[in-house]
Amino acid sequence: MPFNLLNRFLDEEKPRKILLHAPDGLKPLYSCVGKNIPSNIEVYYSSSPGYGACDIPLWEAEVLEADSIVHIGHLEYPFTGLGSIGRRILYLPVYFNKLLGAEFLESLSKHLEAQGFAAVSVSSTIVEARIRSQVGEYLSGKGFVIYEVKQPVLGCIYTPVAALDEKVDAHLLIAGGLFHHLGAYLSLRKPLVSIDPYRESIMDYSREFSKHLHKRFYLVSKVKNSSMRTLGIITGGLPGQHRPRLVEALKELAGRKGYEAYVISSTYLTMDRLIAIDNSLKLDFYVVASCPRLPIDDLSNFYKPVLTPGELLMVLEGREEYVFPW
Repeated sequence: MPFNLLNRFLDEEKPRKILLHAPDGLKPLYSCVGKNIPSNIEVYYSSSPGYGACDIPLWEAEVLEADSIVHIGHLEYPFTGLGSIGRRILYLPVYFNKLLGAEFLESLSKHLEAQGFAAVSVSSTIVEARIRSQVGEYLSGKGFVIYEVKQPVLGCIYTPVAALDEKVDAHLLIAGGLFHHLGAYLSLRKPLVSIDPYRESIMDYSREFSKHLHKRFYLVSKVKNSSMRTLGIITGGLPGQHRPRLVEALKELAGRKGYEAYVISSTYLTMDRLIAIDNSLKLDFYVVASCPRLPIDDLSNFYKPVLTPGELLMVLEGREEYVFPW
C-alpha cells in the first residue's frame, strides 16, 4: 500500500476528520491505515459495504462532518462527478506483491502457444497490477506480441481491453475469483484466458459463463418478442451510480419505440427492494442503469426480466450481437 500518498494527502489537505472506507475484504487494513494517521485527526471507520470506487458512502461523511474520505482498494471511478461534494477523497490502492512462479509462467507460455495465440492483451485489476507487468514482460521475452493494458479493469469497464479486439488473438486477464472474468467474457469478442494468480492456475470458466450469456440472450428475446411495454429504469443514489444522461437517453429512446418508462432511484438495489417497487408499480420489466452487474450477478432470477442498459438497446434497436454494459 503506497503510504506516501496518504502522507502527502494529510500534509496538503490538513483534515480534521477522516472517514475510512473499504470493501469488506479489505476492511482488515483499517488498523494498518489508522495507525498511520496522526492522533490529532479524528478517524471514523465505515462499516458500509464497498462494491467499487463508484460506491463511496458520502452521506456518512456528511453526517459525521468528516472533511475527507480515504477509500482503500480502488482508483478513482472515471464516470463519476465528485468534484462538487465539498469533501476530498483519497483513493488508496492496494497491491498484491507476490509474483508468479517460474514454473507457472512456463506453463502459461506453453498454453498460449498450444492455442495458437501469438498476439495477446494482458490486463488485471489494480490489485494484480505488478503481476500483470511481470506476465507481460515474460511473455514478450518468449516472442509473443503483448499489449499490456495499464488501466485496471473494473466489473463494468473493459473498454481499453475491448479496443484491442482487432489486434489480438486472445485476451489474458489476471484477477482472483469469477467476477471480473465474467464481465470480460461478456464484453470481449476474442477468446479469454483467465488467470487466477492466487491459485497460480489457468481457469476454465467457459461452461459457466456460456450459461450466463445464454440466460442474457433469453431475457432479451423474452422482452423483444412480447407485448411488454412498461419498464422501470433504475438509477443509483450514489454519485458514481447516478447516470442522468444515460437514463434520459434510454427513456427518450424507449418512448420513441412505444414504451412507457418510469425512473426509479435506489441506493442499494436488492431483490427485496425490487420486489417492493414492483408491488407498487407493477411494470413489465426493469433496466438497471446504476450498476450493470446487478442484473447479471444478483437479480438474474427475478420473476420479471431485469436488463442492463446494453440489453435494452438490443431490444429497442434490434441488435443481434450481445452488448455489455451500455
